[in-house]
Amino acid sequence: MKTWFKRILIGLVVLVVVAVVGLAIFLLTFDPNAYKYKLEELVQQRYQRTLTIDGEIELSLFPRIGLSVQGVSLSEPNSSEIFASIDSTRLAVAVWPLLSNSFVVDHVAISGLKARVIRGKDGQFNFSNLVGGTAPVTEVPANPAEALVGAAETAAQAITNGSLPPRRSNMQIDIAGLDLKDGSVQLQDAISGMAVAVTKINANTGRVTFNQPFDVRLTARVEGGNPRVDANLTGQALLTLDPSAKRYAAQKLDLRMDGKLPGAEAKSLAMRGNLAFDGRKSALDVAGLEVVFQGDVTDPAAAATNVDASVAMPKLSIDPHKRQLQIEKLAIRAKGGVADGPFEFAVDAPALNISPASATGEALTGRVRVSGLDASFGLNGISGNAGELDIKEAKLDSTSKTGERVVKLNFASPLSLNLLMRSGALSALRGDVNITDPGLPKGSLQIPVIGSVTADLLKDQATSKINAVLEGGKFDLSADITRLSDAPRVNFALVVDTLDLDKLVPPVTPPAAKPAEGKKDESKPAQPAPAPAPVDDTIDLSALVGPSVNGTLKVGKLVVRGLKADEVGATVKLDKGKLEITSLTAGLYGGKLAGAVTVDAAQGNQLASKMSLAGIAIEPFLMDLAKRNVLSGTGSLALDLKTAGANAYAMKAGLGGTMQLRLRDGAVKGINLTQTLRELKAAFKPESQDETVPADTSKQTEFSEMEADLAFAKGVASVKRLNVVSPLLRVTQGEPATIDFVKSELDLVARARVVNPAADPEGKELIDLKDVTIPVRIQGPFDKPSYTLLWKDAVGAILKRSLENKLRDAVSGKGKNGESIDKALKGLLGK
Repeated sequence: MKTWFKRILIGLVVLVVVAVVGLAIFLLTFDPNAYKYKLEELVQQRYQRTLTIDGEIELSLFPRIGLSVQGVSLSEPNSSEIFASIDSTRLAVAVWPLLSNSFVVDHVAISGLKARVIRGKDGQFNFSNLVGGTAPVTEVPANPAEALVGAAETAAQAITNGSLPPRRSNMQIDIAGLDLKDGSVQLQDAISGMAVAVTKINANTGRVTFNQPFDVRLTARVEGGNPRVDANLTGQALLTLDPSAKRYAAQKLDLRMDGKLPGAEAKSLAMRGNLAFDGRKSALDVAGLEVVFQGDVTDPAAAATNVDASVAMPKLSIDPHKRQLQIEKLAIRAKGGVADGPFEFAVDAPALNISPASATGEALTGRVRVSGLDASFGLNGISGNAGELDIKEAKLDSTSKTGERVVKLNFASPLSLNLLMRSGALSALRGDVNITDPGLPKGSLQIPVIGSVTADLLKDQATSKINAVLEGGKFDLSADITRLSDAPRVNFALVVDTLDLDKLVPPVTPPAAKPAEGKKDESKPAQPAPAPAPVDDTIDLSALVGPSVNGTLKVGKLVVRGLKADEVGATVKLDKGKLEITSLTAGLYGGKLAGAVTVDAAQGNQLASKMSLAGIAIEPFLMDLAKRNVLSGTGSLALDLKTAGANAYAMKAGLGGTMQLRLRDGAVKGINLTQTLRELKAAFKPESQDETVPADTSKQTEFSEMEADLAFAKGVASVKRLNVVSPLLRVTQGEPATIDFVKSELDLVARARVVNPAADPEGKELIDLKDVTIPVRIQGPFDKPSYTLLWKDAVGAILKRSLENKLRDAVSGKGKNGESIDKALKGLLGK
């Protein structure tokens, strides 16, 4: 027994000596740089990337495996562009723990890490072939270089897949600490267009071990565009990572940012709390979370200044697999300033517990105050379960004030939600709309409303039925909506007895300028008043691009911007930004309207209108449409007009098309042409000058027929034909004959001719003007034109006609002919 023991002991000693000698020889002769090129070759073969190691590889094998390398870079696949590079890295691995399936690293130091992460239009990242999709290596490595590549590949797959190799390969990783200095990562997304650079990255950790918490501290600079980012980032947390179980946690999380963020300019953005995520269950647990923002919101859709906002969430637990949701004491607060004044926003959810068995919770409440609006909302009486959630009452109360108008809304309805089917319904919506305004006929207007709304997100559709009592008549709206998530499609039908949009949505009038307060300092020269801010008349039709709409509308009585119509009917179609209102019919001012209107928002706000109005009374129509009393009579109007533009000025400047007007038994307001001719003729002398008469709406020139044809080009209408007929006069167009709608001016010459002096009781005074054409020039702005009788252009004809008449009277008169002729000549010459 002793002999065998001695032999075994001697054998062990010899084995140890041989091992020590062999290890010594290996340490003295091994050169890791001899495998550098082999390593680069293997990387090229496996990943089609170029690995470049500019510096020397320093390797020690005992008592720790130490590795130090400088100037390492890795290219993109099949490209010379650099994917990632490291200025230098150092690490040391303990040898003996490897025998017990543990990977213990004393310290890892990385300096000058640079990486570029890109997601292509196909959704693939530029590092995809490094972390997945490669078949596992089963053959024995031929050399240390190949072994190193295989180990890196296995580790990458383990981290990416969230699982580790079988038990013997499932090493316990233990890193004493990690230091990253002066790193940078560029992030580019070809799908969204985002480009962000995270620079000046400095991070360090405590001891890193899977499923054990470790400290992390980080500072970095985030810069980029689309959307614009330029901010500082600092953070620290106690992280716990368990990739094999797909569990991750961050305790004592404290992240802070300041600078330009997407849609905001942050003085401070901070997030503090505890987070835990279970990847296998997709479960999230939050405790003591607080998010605080201070700064300005720069998003044009919700611009605000001096915003102070916070979200406090003491407890949030979400487990989709178990269909469980728990919220405790959720509080959201925000305040700041918008263009019209301060705003406040608040939401409180004291408690909410939802599970497959039951659903309970305290009332959720919220409030919004902004720009004359004070609204509160709430959810009361929560019951049911995770599948069928019932809310006894969903409520909205709001009061808004604009000038002297106060609008109060009060709506309530039971709410049912099927969380599994992602559907919901407001089954019995009831409420009132109360409008108080001194401008209303009775000072107020009350609109009771009932209806229902349902939505099914799985089917991507919704329906609604709204019934109201509006001014004693019915208001019925039904709508079916599909494709809720993208470019909705709407089919609707609207039937209204009375719809006065001027009462419901009055035009907004700018506030009157306030007089300057305080005493004037007469010692200082008066300062000119600042120029008023230009009126923004931009026409934004972008809301028409995207949705598709088909429907019909019928309105018994309609009032819009002063225009009154009855028995209005139309078919509405909206598709690809083009709105078509066809089969448009209405009773209008004693006549009938028929036509169509087209608005194309996708092609530069194009507008086209083709209408015919028959048997209308033109005077009240123009008074309500343009607030101008310039014309009366009954007849027809045909329009075929087109225009386009981004604002009202461009719309007027682009106006083109034609218009035909046919009237009977009416009058042109502003001048009594017969009276004016009579008065000026009585004072006429050969040397008489042109006479200008200001417009006077109390005077008018009557006619039995009127015909006018206009051609529009670039906002200017040319009168191609004008024919005004009365028993006494005939009026036709002359030159110039234009109406400028861009400048709101007209310059029109009307050629007036007396055709039958006997038709007027006092027509004998115009006997000398019979068959003489007298031009009348109408000039000036629409609201204050002037009339000029161009006597000079007609003086020759007037003298000729007057001489003929006086000679005729002299020849046929009593007394001596010579004496009568002499008086006639003196009268003609004004002597």
